Amino acid sequence: MSHKVTSKRLKWKIMPVLVVLKLLTPGVINGQDTNLTQLAQIEKAASSEQTKIDFPKTPAGEKARLFWEAFLRSDTQGVKKFFESSLPPEKLKENPAEKRAEQLLNIRRQQGEISLQKLLSSGPFDVTLIVTNLSQEYFKLELDFKKSGNDLFLEKFTIDEAGPEDLASPLSALTLPEAIQGFEQAIEKAVRDDRFSGVVLVAKDFQPIFFKPYGLASQEFEVPNRTDIRFNLGSINKIFTKVAIAQLVAKGQLTLDDKLGKLLPDYPNPEAKEKVTVRQLVNMTSGIGDFFGPEFRNTAKDVIRHNRDYLRFFASKPLAFEPGSREMYSNGGYVVLGEIISAVSKMDYYDYIKKSIFEPAGMKDSDWFQADVPVKNVADGYTRQVEEESQGEPGKPNEKQEQKGDMIQTGDKEKDGQPQAGTAKERPALDRQKQGWRKNIYTRPARGSAAGGGYATAEDLLKFARALYECKLLSEAWTNWIFTGIEPPLKDEKGKNPERLKEQNQAISADSNEFYRKSLESGQKQEAFSDSKNDKELITEPAGREKSAAKSSPVQAGQSTIDRSRWGIGIAGGAPGINAMLEMDGQTGYTIIVLSNYDPPAARDIAQMIRRYLKAVKNGDTL
Repeated sequence: MSHKVTSKRLKWKIMPVLVVLKLLTPGVINGQDTNLTQLAQIEKAASSEQTKIDFPKTPAGEKARLFWEAFLRSDTQGVKKFFESSLPPEKLKENPAEKRAEQLLNIRRQQGEISLQKLLSSGPFDVTLIVTNLSQEYFKLELDFKKSGNDLFLEKFTIDEAGPEDLASPLSALTLPEAIQGFEQAIEKAVRDDRFSGVVLVAKDFQPIFFKPYGLASQEFEVPNRTDIRFNLGSINKIFTKVAIAQLVAKGQLTLDDKLGKLLPDYPNPEAKEKVTVRQLVNMTSGIGDFFGPEFRNTAKDVIRHNRDYLRFFASKPLAFEPGSREMYSNGGYVVLGEIISAVSKMDYYDYIKKSIFEPAGMKDSDWFQADVPVKNVADGYTRQVEEESQGEPGKPNEKQEQKGDMIQTGDKEKDGQPQAGTAKERPALDRQKQGWRKNIYTRPARGSAAGGGYATAEDLLKFARALYECKLLSEAWTNWIFTGIEPPLKDEKGKNPERLKEQNQAISADSNEFYRKSLESGQKQEAFSDSKNDKELITEPAGREKSAAKSSPVQAGQSTIDRSRWGIGIAGGAPGINAMLEMDGQTGYTIIVLSNYDPPAARDIAQMIRRYLKAVKNGDTL
């Protein structure tokens, strides 16, 4: 299983929504102590669940009940027993049940008091649990079993983001106008409740069908948000960095196998120079950590004005693990990629992105603005997070953790395999509605980096999504890499070993076929990840896909067929006073963009709600 995290991290956290970290592979996580407050919350939760919910009277329902009772109590032996009885021997040999249990409970302990709100089951072999904590953060646990002879084995285990709408009954079939009316009313209610301020854009085949601003860009001067207001994107900027790397590889200016030392000979960590590759930086398997931490927290943010200014916080530190051996979310790795882009292109990172991505896409209102330089049409960020909260990385309660036999995928950023201190899951619950709004001027650097923190309008993000999908930024093969992580077959260039090329291309083809097989198998799931060794970040299959007139152009690339209808992205950024969502589905043709100048999960909740309404739209219905 791999593990994705979406918590709330250190001051001015830039957080992605779809990052895969190998949590349940052997030797990834050390044990984590639980403090007395957490133990008290867990014990209280185990004895005071508010609503009695009956589990299905099926073998799968009974297994799910035993799992939930142990998970609720943070009972290591109980969760261990669940894995022992639910996984085949070969999977337990790869990663023992006790280690799996401890890894999973390291996540559980940081939730504090939780309660089961709803149970769903669509058949005899699946159970979904909708859970919330005291901070009103929702998540769901999905357990899918498979019968093998007389045994019932766990085929997939998923921790995914959820929201209040998951407690509601499924929507009946809607026309597109009815869906728009429904989510517009829900947005207006969120604005009245002071839960959302920002811009919402929904497009069909890249043509806007809903585009409206809400709330205030400046509370101080009562300036309303407009559709041309620019918002901080947080980690959404990472996809620009990834596209830039693909452009340089496609031009032959570097390769994914190039070592860090070749590209940045002055990098201060000798081990990283010798071992870390570009591919590992992109895939977040390099062992390079994060720039968030005490040093970053105690540094005056006005001195952080360029991508290279972030290096001081992590570049000299030892690698967290052997490069390539595991995955760990890494803002630092993307900062390093930004420096590689500068070195290889012989251009400033920001200038390269503007010339090679923003200009071809027509993104005239996007840039990395400095916090103290007056700029028109920029929304101020507003946070209710108190100082202690801001020590962690802010984000959203979005965890996707998908286990296929022995792998878990979740969606939050981690350090050393564990959610970092200060996340919402560790903090005592508090009512943010009672906290007054404050500007986020003390929690973000003077300028963003290659890891995040740039600005754009909603319309510019739509232009980017379209330019990427239509292959205006990269060839189709390299665009497919952005969406799926599948690397194009290598060319037989002078000096290359033909046998090595043959081996690599066969492996790439196998990975490609496996990706499409997995995608087809999980087509009804909200997100589907490739199981290849390539990058698994930023790629999702949005929920509710149905056949539509969305563009689809199968093209041969080596041994595999590229089907654009399977392309989709789901990316988020979040920090105090910053929350942004970009979702694009090549099959349905829908793009959802929500930008907010409020804390997470302001934009995420709106995007998730819109997704629910669009999922109910009758197949082929239009305005």
